[in-house]
Amino acid sequence: MKKKTWIALGIISIVLVMIFVSVYRQVLAKGPSVKTTEIKQEEISSLLMVPGTVQLQAEQIVYATPDKGELKELLVKEGQTIKKGTVLAKLQNPQLELEIEQNKIAIESANLKINQMDKKMKELKDKEKTLAEQIGKEEAKKQIAPEQEQLEMEKKLADLDLKQTSLQKNMISKRQAELEIKSTIDGVVLSAKKPDSSTATGTMAEPIVHIGKLEGMTASGLLSEYDTLKVNSGKKVMIKSNAVQGQEWQGEIMKIAILPQPSQAGIQNGSQAVQYPVTVKISGDTKALKPGFQVIMEIETDKKSAMVLPIDTVHDDGDKPYVFIVKNGKAQKQKVKTGITSGERIEILEGIGKGDQVIVNGPDNLKNGLEVTVK
Repeated sequence: MKKKTWIALGIISIVLVMIFVSVYRQVLAKGPSVKTTEIKQEEISSLLMVPGTVQLQAEQIVYATPDKGELKELLVKEGQTIKKGTVLAKLQNPQLELEIEQNKIAIESANLKINQMDKKMKELKDKEKTLAEQIGKEEAKKQIAPEQEQLEMEKKLADLDLKQTSLQKNMISKRQAELEIKSTIDGVVLSAKKPDSSTATGTMAEPIVHIGKLEGMTASGLLSEYDTLKVNSGKKVMIKSNAVQGQEWQGEIMKIAILPQPSQAGIQNGSQAVQYPVTVKISGDTKALKPGFQVIMEIETDKKSAMVLPIDTVHDDGDKPYVFIVKNGKAQKQKVKTGITSGERIEILEGIGKGDQVIVNGPDNLKNGLEVTVK
């Protein structure tokens, strides 16, 4: 009995194995499953990738200026919103205060001299009248002429002294006005700090006050002389930052410098390599961006209508770009000629026609002639 049972189990096992092998062969015969797409005509544009730095559209940086005076009072604090014309800080300059007092004395002295000269000239006129009654007008005028010329000369010198001291007063008043440092823009105080007296001589001093306009940030970068021929003001720009993953900003070129900024490397090598600064205005919510952030600016250049495929359909083994198409149930390697790349799409110039089923990102073991099943 036991022997019959074992024989029956053996027969069942053999049948199951045969069924499994048959099914496995049928699955293999179908080949791997693949996803396909067709070439489409769409509007695309090539992108110029330019590294850039986020900057404030408007800012004011105030440094300590010992030649003008020492900081007397800091009137703003970090984070404060201010208007143009707000007094940020006041300076004091003892030397300037001394010059102001000296100028006041000089002006007063010049006025006293002029008044004295006027008084003497009046007395001389009275003397001339008296002499005229005694010896006649002509003789009287002749006698007082030397004294009159002397007084007139002294009066002119006194007038010149007054003019000079008045000019000095104007210059001193301008310097005095500079003791009040005012904001030149509307914005936010990004930093406000009294200068550190312990800072070593010759090191870069920190600003006393730094004001910035946080709305409407910009990004700046450099274009080669060839790239300047591809772009112009008003071109659309996509901005990305590695520091802020998964977020993008729209932008627009505000300005391309007329004059180039010489490349330091080019100067050292003796070449004429030049780069042109480009400024891009960033649109939308820029709260996540901070001045100094490094970004990549994708500048849209040539826009046209073209036949395109998803970029992951095209492969390149170093010879020539190619794709796999499905033909008669098999993967067929097809060489193609490509054009510009735009985001996730690539232009196909030759090799693929309408209706061809192009395999999208097929399996690693995909080979020419392999049987495949379209999903």
